[in-house]
Amino acid sequence: MTDVDSADGTLGECPNCGARIPESAVLIEYEDGDGRSAYADCPECSDVVKPE
Repeated sequence: MTDVDSADGTLGECPNCGARIPESAVLIEYEDGDGRSAYADCPECSDVVKPE
């Protein structure tokens, strides 16, 4: 699950390259069974990912 309300202004890390993904990179945010999740554009590798 992605914590889209993190205290440091990031969504988490890119599962592909490990870069920190800022909240400003969100493409879509949604509710799922575990809470709120998001997909974002990684600023380092430019992939659309679900931050971890």
